[in-house]
Amino acid sequence: MEIVKGKIKNYVFHNEENSYSIARITTDSDEIVTIVGYFPIISEDIDYEFSGTWVTHQNYGNQLKVESFHKCEVQSAAGLISYLSSSFFHGIGTKTAEKIIEVLGPNAIKKIMKDKLVLREVGLSAIRIEKFYQQLIENQTNEHILVALYGYNISGKLAMKLLSKYQMLTLEKLEDNPYRLIDDIEGIGFIKADEIAFKLGIQKDDMRRIKASIIYAMQNIAYQNGDLYLTNEQLRTYAYQVLGTETLLDTGIEELIEEGRIIEENHRFYLAISYYTEIHLANKINELASIDEVKYDQNYLTTLLDAVEIQKGMQYTLVQKEAILTALSNPVSIITGGPGTGKTTIIDGLLEVYRIYNHLNYKNPMITEKIALMAPTGRAAKRMKELLDMEAKTIHRQLGYSYDGLFTYDENHLLSQDLIIIDEASMIDVFLANKLFSAIKIGAQVVIVGDVDQLPSVGPGQILADIIDSDMIPVVRLNEIHRQAKDSRIIQLARSVNEQNLTVDDLISDQDVYLYRAPAERIKSVIIKQIEGALREGYSLKDDIQVLAPMYKGELGIDSFNLLLQDKFNENKTGGIIYGDKTYYVGDKVIQLVNDPERLIMNGDIGIVKAIQYNQKNDQYMIVSFDDNEVMYEKQDLDELNLAYAISIHKSQGSEYKIVMIPMIRNYMHMLKKELIYTAITRAKRYLILLGDMNLLIYAANHLSEKRQTTLALRLNHQIEAMDEIEEDEALSPYDFM
Repeated sequence: MEIVKGKIKNYVFHNEENSYSIARITTDSDEIVTIVGYFPIISEDIDYEFSGTWVTHQNYGNQLKVESFHKCEVQSAAGLISYLSSSFFHGIGTKTAEKIIEVLGPNAIKKIMKDKLVLREVGLSAIRIEKFYQQLIENQTNEHILVALYGYNISGKLAMKLLSKYQMLTLEKLEDNPYRLIDDIEGIGFIKADEIAFKLGIQKDDMRRIKASIIYAMQNIAYQNGDLYLTNEQLRTYAYQVLGTETLLDTGIEELIEEGRIIEENHRFYLAISYYTEIHLANKINELASIDEVKYDQNYLTTLLDAVEIQKGMQYTLVQKEAILTALSNPVSIITGGPGTGKTTIIDGLLEVYRIYNHLNYKNPMITEKIALMAPTGRAAKRMKELLDMEAKTIHRQLGYSYDGLFTYDENHLLSQDLIIIDEASMIDVFLANKLFSAIKIGAQVVIVGDVDQLPSVGPGQILADIIDSDMIPVVRLNEIHRQAKDSRIIQLARSVNEQNLTVDDLISDQDVYLYRAPAERIKSVIIKQIEGALREGYSLKDDIQVLAPMYKGELGIDSFNLLLQDKFNENKTGGIIYGDKTYYVGDKVIQLVNDPERLIMNGDIGIVKAIQYNQKNDQYMIVSFDDNEVMYEKQDLDELNLAYAISIHKSQGSEYKIVMIPMIRNYMHMLKKELIYTAITRAKRYLILLGDMNLLIYAANHLSEKRQTTLALRLNHQIEAMDEIEEDEALSPYDFM
């Protein structure tokens, strides 16, 4: 760690929100040094010691990346006078500052902090003494807090987050329970909180640590598995993993239950938010579904459906007709089926019959007040809009999700629509489902559409599967492949995987499926050649071609593929913007990793880097185009992005690509399950290219993912009832898992 002493000369840049700063300092030898990092506006009159590491900026040369700072023990009289008469202290001019230093000496600040009444010797009135003392406390306290935080090995960025969150109470909150940071401060997990706790002298068997490990296990390990509850054995096993050792948990579990943070029901342990969210969701679905059947004239509906067949020049199958009539005749219904079974065709026919029956004009802009089409992701909503020629939105946007994490529409402000169609429902987790159904008015018709055999949501729960399993909602299952899709080998392969009857005889290249049996070391070169060929045929790397893989790390992981394909297919290798281990260039294909409603971009949206420029302060920023929405990213925002030449199979849900390439190697084996490979195959619309060990397809088809631990189905059909009265809790907000 390098130490540089000096005074602040000037601030080149300072971000008020997170205190990221670039400043120039003048050292004792009158050398000008640039420092960067997360630190507040500090006095330009006081000598400081800045600790950090030297980094080299491609345009601005050597800079000290500051990790911590503190006032030098010895200050010059001139510096102290300038500091005390600065804008930090109102009402103290140069003459008064000179007198303070003359009377109290170079340790004036320490003396005042110890006893403010020493200022009487300077001749200040009681009012001026108190005002100056309070200003001095505030200024000194912030720096004192930061110095203490640096001592706990907290980075400048996290230290400023803590100070912003807790302000004057920062150290008090930290010392009371450092594990609270896990919930309160983004970027701090159990390991980091544990490090701080150790420095504070907290023992390994401290009850605060044990309780934090239990909550952390349930919030992270359980949620990562998609589980809403844990058994007693699982809870202990996961908590031991977090703690790193086995210790007595009984008292911690009992206290958490008494505090209402954990709910125990029939030997199942839930986080309170999970428990009450699931109950609330079950109650609302039952309430929506329990109204009298929709009063439609069934004979007239059938007549209209026949007319729509003629109008569209097609013939619906008996199951498709059943799906349309079931959806229009019930307050809540489900249509589920795989690719090629005609889900979109059914929605299109349903909408047309609904329009005619209710005398609606779909060209009227106000139609969106009557009908809502929605999907979990931006790409799924866009595809829905293109196929149905009608406005479709993401669930978040339909609910008016704002930049502060709140929803415009909720149980107190209901959606106005009479017909709500929810596509790709397998992707919806329990928290988002609760927000959505809470906002639907009683009497609205809800049609839930999705493929129950796909991967479940990234977040906890398995909403589509649970509602189907409850047997409380009418379900139409689509099993027949449309005649237009019968010749598709992609769909045939997907069905064989899904039905777990895939054999070696199925592993042949034919029409739209290409199987390349190749050792792992040849897969990258084959993918490059395939992409080159597709580009020559006029396909787009952004919109049409997608590499899918289940893992980020490793030689054939997503990160490695992205660097390879960026190097090969992006010729703009100048003027890049570096962030972490990645460099972005103009023309790069990128994916948004988190929801950002303020800028109208959501998790999973894919865009193209359009420009990399410098602002007036010489800071780089990047412009990314997401279809017709251009978004600016400052350098510190780039943790929201990743390269997207290759993406995860989970991130591809809700999307279709003309060409999909999937490597199959033994390093993936622990992740290869039927649901994963089925989801990956069904992303391909025109061509599917599988590369590597084809026997792994058979392996994957015969290995099921473990069923998620949820109780939504049991609550929907009243096999279990909630133990306690449910109280509305403003803290029950959705987790942004997707």
